Amino acid sequence: MTKYNIWMEGYRITGGSAPATFVGEIEADSFSEACVKLCGNDPNFNKDNLTVWGCGLFDNEKRARRLFG
Repeated sequence: MTKYNIWMEGYRITGGSAPATFVGEIEADSFSEACVKLCGNDPNFNKDNLTVWGCGLFDNEKRARRLFG
């Protein structure tokens, strides 16, 4: 098993924004499995797209901050 750090990208919408945030660290056999283990109980998690509230999940901070910091 590999230990994955999971980051959620930031967003900008009318009236609000947020930078990328660290979601957590978890061991799994793949990044998608890690996302399901960590976020699977969140009703806003989409396991097909690996998103929460439409914000992508990434395995590193640099990629998560690429669009909106």
